[in-house]
Amino acid sequence: ITTNNASVAPPSSSIINRDLSLKSEGADVKLLQELLIRANSGPSALALAKAGATGYFGSITKTALIEYQAAAGIPATGYFGPITRTYLK
Repeated sequence: ITTNNASVAPPSSSIINRDLSLKSEGADVKLLQELLIRANSGPSALALAKAGATGYFGSITKTALIEYQAAAGIPATGYFGPITRTYLK
């Protein structure tokens, strides 16, 4: 899938084993943030890169995830669940 002249492919084969949403915390949130930063899907990913991978799923992570999901052609909900997890495998 191409957006902004950049190909959006799964950024890693790393597996996050639980669903993540606003206010989630932990190492798996940090991994998701690192994946979103590496995927560099647009301005929200850049904002997340500036904020850093903190391990807290806040509004910046949610908007970066929505941006990534939209670019990947999967439902852009801002929720990291089974669909996004399957895409990353």
